[in-house]
Amino acid sequence: MKVIVTGGTGFLGTEILKQCVANPEITSIIALARRDLSPEWQAEKKITTLKVKDFGTYSPEELKVLEGADGCFWALGTTPDRARHMTNEELKTVNEDWPTNAAKVWSQWPLPNGRVFRFIFTSGSLVPDPADLDQKLYFGEYMRKGRAYTERNLLEISKEGKLDAYITKPGFITNGHPLLWKITFGKWWVSKEAVAASYLDILFNGNEKKALWNDDLRVVGAEALKKFAAQKK
Repeated sequence: MKVIVTGGTGFLGTEILKQCVANPEITSIIALARRDLSPEWQAEKKITTLKVKDFGTYSPEELKVLEGADGCFWALGTTPDRARHMTNEELKTVNEDWPTNAAKVWSQWPLPNGRVFRFIFTSGSLVPDPADLDQKLYFGEYMRKGRAYTERNLLEISKEGKLDAYITKPGFITNGHPLLWKITFGKWWVSKEAVAASYLDILFNGNEKKALWNDDLRVVGAEALKKFAAQKK
């Protein structure tokens, strides 16, 4: 399978790349990035890095590289710290326009055996319900509402039958299971390993839920990690 990964230089994106490389079912990875990936990935034969400035608009040459992908793991977005230094227009571009426009374009190429393009979008547990966007948010309003609009946009595009969109709404993403995880029994936390594994499982098998929250990601991710480990034996 061929897959597109955005945010491959970030915390979650790096783990997604790691699991994609390790999984034999994924044969080609197109990493969309503004800069070079970390050195450990630059020599990886599965990975093709496509440097772009605008993640929502693609030239014919770029589309030739991307075309035929079975799905996308979208892990690109603004963090609260970066959002403080961005204009509202910039936040809208990154959190809403880029993923929406990309999904529209990528869902148009034909896939064999009647498959549709799967788009796994990383949102967040604090992103408001797309049906209630008139509410006042007291922090990160444009960032959070931008992702909510994207959730709504992706599910609307899915109704056309050419896109199979999934929204993930993790809480705090951790590196493994830190002490605080154990103290709180994992509530509000999910490991990057579980999130990435759940993404691969959705790519391969889909999911009955279109929006997966923290608990869902932990459960799906744990089962997927067990399955992937068994396949290696």
